[in-house]
Amino acid sequence: MARGAVPRAPMGAPLSNKPPKRKGSVVPVILVLAIVGVAGFFGWKEFDKRQKAKRAREAEYYRLLAEKEARERAEAEAANKKPEEKKPEVVAVVEEKKPEPVKKKSAMEIWQEREAIRKDVLVKIAEARKNPDARPLNGFAGIRFNEPLKDGSAVRWGTVLDNDAGDSVAKRGASFAVYGPTLKKPFMTLGANPLVWVTPKTRRPYRIEFTRPLALKPGVLHEAETTNVVAFLSARFKSEPFVTLPLDPEVKGCEYIYPMGPATVRVAEDGDMLTFSVEREDVRAEALAESEELRTAGKGVAEEDGKALDSKRYPHRPVDTRKYPGVKFKEETPRSFCGIVFASPPPESATVVVPQQGPKGFFLDYEWAKCRPFRGFSRGRADIDSWRGGVYGVTLFSEGGYGGLDDKEYYESVKAALSGHYKVEPTEKKGEGEFPQLTYKIGELTVTFGPDSRGGFLMRAENDILAELAKQEPVARKNRR
Repeated sequence: MARGAVPRAPMGAPLSNKPPKRKGSVVPVILVLAIVGVAGFFGWKEFDKRQKAKRAREAEYYRLLAEKEARERAEAEAANKKPEEKKPEVVAVVEEKKPEPVKKKSAMEIWQEREAIRKDVLVKIAEARKNPDARPLNGFAGIRFNEPLKDGSAVRWGTVLDNDAGDSVAKRGASFAVYGPTLKKPFMTLGANPLVWVTPKTRRPYRIEFTRPLALKPGVLHEAETTNVVAFLSARFKSEPFVTLPLDPEVKGCEYIYPMGPATVRVAEDGDMLTFSVEREDVRAEALAESEELRTAGKGVAEEDGKALDSKRYPHRPVDTRKYPGVKFKEETPRSFCGIVFASPPPESATVVVPQQGPKGFFLDYEWAKCRPFRGFSRGRADIDSWRGGVYGVTLFSEGGYGGLDDKEYYESVKAALSGHYKVEPTEKKGEGEFPQLTYKIGELTVTFGPDSRGGFLMRAENDILAELAKQEPVARKNRR
């Protein structure tokens, strides 16, 4: 090329005044793909481990179930098989020892064996609970163990400890359960309304329960959902449970335990129910202490009981004496009972119910009325005179076990409170179960107390004169017709 000449592009090449592009490095891309591949490998490995554990449990159960079915088919075929006809033969009689029949285990023997296994596993659970690295559960389903549940009334009474801790309520304690907040999404197939057991005084949760009836297929004693719940919890807690009662195709019931420090997570088939619970052992111990505190204090509340029986605080309107002209009571007759004034009309806020049978009336709720109930009788109804509109009877209900007492101690405490306040001895007649029905007569007031056929206890106070008047139409009303 001559000096000063302009270089020309090769034939067929596009003309451009930009410098040629440099090719990028592929090393970063290779590194990213390698990292993703390694993470996917280990993630899949952990997932596969959980699935294998679940499949192993299911395979073991169904293997046992298949063996049971094969054994039953063989026994049925052997029973139905007809013996072949053979020609009589002369055979020398030789005495042979017959094999001893295999003795089938009784239900009690099976239960004893399973209990022995369970006790051994419980010892291992107690040791595992001491692990300093165990991460405790502070709550479940949005419920915290150290935060009191202020809303909700008692829906069930029971003991803090199980029955094997002793028959005395002083050893087992008494507490109650309320319904917890409704979950936005149900917990698997166990529903969205947990039952929460709380300490009897401070109402702090110590056990959260989900239960539902078992949905069993014909001929099967265990439900597949039990295995699903266990697999879900194992993946969540990253640990396998202790099996205190294994799945057995011939025996009902199973139990899985996850010890997590002071917390115990339990999945079990109890009778006909599938149960999942989370319980804090340390808070349960505080529930037992509160129960004893209330039980001790409940022995000296006679003065407060008297105030509750004579109270006139439940919302009411003044008695309209014009509708009860000339009515007089004996001087010792109480004019009120547990906040309700006799002959007074219902409060304006009450909804009067007129049933097809029985007297009309309105429901009583002492929690709503902010009125102290007498020894746990916090719900009931008041009966109204259909002609005059005044209350003549009060019926109250109690679950029993109030104030840390068991049913027997509770019954005796109510009896002592009524007898001590009204200063009369009751008459007795046979009631439901072991408790007799008591009747107190104070002037024109009749008070009955005893067991309720539907469970718990029932107490009713009725003014005899007003109850008789409620059956009669007023003379003035008749004259106007």
